[in-house]
Amino acid sequence: MNLLQMRRILLVRLTSFGDVVRISGLPAALRRVSPKAEIAVVTDAGLGPLFDAAPDIDRVILNHRAPLMATWRQARQALGEFRRDGGFDLAIDLQGRPASAAWTYASGAAIKAGRGGFRPAWRFTMPTDYKRSDTAESAAILEKLGISVPDPAPVLHTSTEAEKALEQILHENGLPEKGFLVVNPFSRWPTKAWPMERYVELLPRLHGDTGLPLVISAGATEMGEAGRLVAALPTATAVSLAGQLDLGPLLALLRRARLVLTGDSGPMHAADALGTKVVALFGPTWPERAGPWRKSQIVIQHWRSPRYHAFRDPGSAIGMAAIPVEEVRTAVMAALN
Repeated sequence: MNLLQMRRILLVRLTSFGDVVRISGLPAALRRVSPKAEIAVVTDAGLGPLFDAAPDIDRVILNHRAPLMATWRQARQALGEFRRDGGFDLAIDLQGRPASAAWTYASGAAIKAGRGGFRPAWRFTMPTDYKRSDTAESAAILEKLGISVPDPAPVLHTSTEAEKALEQILHENGLPEKGFLVVNPFSRWPTKAWPMERYVELLPRLHGDTGLPLVISAGATEMGEAGRLVAALPTATAVSLAGQLDLGPLLALLRRARLVLTGDSGPMHAADALGTKVVALFGPTWPERAGPWRKSQIVIQHWRSPRYHAFRDPGSAIGMAAIPVEEVRTAVMAALN
């Protein structure tokens, strides 16, 4: 495999927010060894803004979730222009799921590799090791292909358009342009969320301790919960931006924050990749697999499950409930100082 002569490389990582962030440092490694190649990334529709300003990615191709056969047809159609123009030299599946394998096959790449079990006609596959960092595992796939990855640290960049959109939102909400403390209290999985009453107890104290504006970050589906959280706090303690931020402006918000307080979530990984300080609260999930990449970030965990996917079990909520308010307050102050 002559890496210097490669014309076109495809990376596939469809889901989810945090998982896609974790592969964001790898295109730079590809660019170093294949400086002339066109590097394309396939990811889910809605996650494309993660790569809007990525300097080492030439094309972002969006996957629209569908049953497997429909995904195959979608991939064949979306990649058809590339196949007619010489195709891909290399396609790497960094997901290891049937849908990502469909995109990898549809590329028609001469060399195919990635996560998962046996795949006919692939150079190799790598089984998932949940005791290993997801980022390091992805980098190991490139290393096995002969692509040196001296630093796989996730790295995100924000676009000018996203920054301008955020500035307008901040102005409309009476917030400064930067220097706030962002709180992301919600999660797709309730077992990964710290009990809301703990935030009600903590946030007024942080507001008094730091004097920083507190910003509640949440999606449109969490607007009601975010509103109830703000209403339970003393007046002017925090401002909710729930439902006001698309992904691009959210990245800009995380970049401008002094610190992000969050559970195991996509915004946690994004803040880490943007170089923002993070205090991450972990319950059942494993920080060595799914935690922030940068060792300078603070992770608090008091209980974890012996099973990686135990977060799907409602009983695993005991992990987040075990984290005391005062410890989080102390960690935030230490990170800020």
